[in-house]
Amino acid sequence: MDLSDKKFVFFDMDGLLLDTETLYYETRKQILADYGFSFSKDEHYKYVGRGFPDSIRRLQELVGDQELGQMVFDKAMKLYQQRLTSGQIQLMPGAIDLLRFLQDHDKQSFITSSSGKKTIMQTAQVTGLKPYFTGFISGDEVTKNKPAPDIYLRALSKAQAKKEQAVVFEDAPTGIIAGAKAGIDVIAVPDLISLDKSTQALAKIIVPNLLAVLPFFTTTTDEK
Repeated sequence: MDLSDKKFVFFDMDGLLLDTETLYYETRKQILADYGFSFSKDEHYKYVGRGFPDSIRRLQELVGDQELGQMVFDKAMKLYQQRLTSGQIQLMPGAIDLLRFLQDHDKQSFITSSSGKKTIMQTAQVTGLKPYFTGFISGDEVTKNKPAPDIYLRALSKAQAKKEQAVVFEDAPTGIIAGAKAGIDVIAVPDLISLDKSTQALAKIIVPNLLAVLPFFTTTTDEK
């Protein structure tokens, strides 16, 4: 697949550019334990790629109380932000290499994340990602979050881009489905969650990490 003619590149953030999911899991597990609840990795996988409102709802269901669920979420986010600012988030392999390449070749990159705008901006600033991006689209800006296509339709509008000019990078099924529903070519870079066959079929190509994408921007490559 040849991506050299793509001018607008839309990136999910959590689990794609940054290993934030590990920190989300650890902080929620710690706060839930303070209230006597267990929280497994399998349980956390249900939260991946779905945005904060869905995470709050699931926590409320887990603890059986709306107020307590909101409190757990708020305390976990505060702990997450403390650890974020202390440098406890790692960049995913190939992230900076790809972003530098795109910037050097006059491509416009956008973060399109289900997370809240404040969290996205803080994370991009602390991790050094902010200078590589033209814009940031958050879950706060749309009525329906991933897997609905709204966030990518919003991204196209904000970038003033046509679907054919853009490409989406996603790691989670919800994001892959959202990009495909918006009619944009999707590159899948799986992380925590394995992709079933129906989700795999929505991606134009599937790669092990972001570094593996570079050849598709520089040469015409047979679609895999």
